Amino acid sequence: MTSRILLADTQVWVRVGIREVLRALPNITICGESSDGRDAIKQAKKLSPDIIITDSWLPGANAPILTRRLLEYNPRQKVLVFGLVDSDFMIRDLLRSGIKGFVLKTDPAADLIYAVEAMLQDQPYFTPIVQRAIVSGYLSEESPDTLAESDGDPLSFRELEILQLLVEGRQSKEIAAMLGISFRTAATHRSNLMRKLDVHNIAQLTFYAVAHGQLRVSRFSVPAKILEMNKAELERKTAKAAA
Repeated sequence: MTSRILLADTQVWVRVGIREVLRALPNITICGESSDGRDAIKQAKKLSPDIIITDSWLPGANAPILTRRLLEYNPRQKVLVFGLVDSDFMIRDLLRSGIKGFVLKTDPAADLIYAVEAMLQDQPYFTPIVQRAIVSGYLSEESPDTLAESDGDPLSFRELEILQLLVEGRQSKEIAAMLGISFRTAATHRSNLMRKLDVHNIAQLTFYAVAHGQLRVSRFSVPAKILEMNKAELERKTAKAAA
């Protein structure tokens, strides 16, 4: 029986490399590829892969969001993260979302093969560095139903989705279309985010999210105008968050 795998990574060369590595496994077929989290979710629903191999951070929907959405649709699908550990919070959020494996891009290629083989046998697979990260205490005692928490009300899963899209520079109309919700609902979520986090613009929202560990964003996923904001503003927001 042939097993189907969907690849999700922003870099074409990474997807090509995964294809080449997995040639060593018999009865494996790559049924689709994507460079965007939202598109990966659509493809997974359409193609029903056995395993989704994804980078930890994708535009549109990062790995925790992607995993939760996929498992809501099909609890039997398995998500294998092939990425990097960017922060102390990442592995906690990924495990809570329901991933079944994590291989670092710096690990030997053989680890990717071992991970796919294990997951096809319904076994989890985490490489040694990732295991040490878990043991070191990256998992906290917070509720698994909430991926992130502000000083006041916790952010809902939907608000976390919208938080990422806002930080990527999406407007409420575009967010509504991407998530299949009304413009009014998207605008309400945006207002609630601003209120809960006590911020007044997207630059402040980005700084607050990063400072509180609610979102890890790279320079490739944040609009340049936000990254070029005054350094003093970032330092001021970070200091306020830590106070």
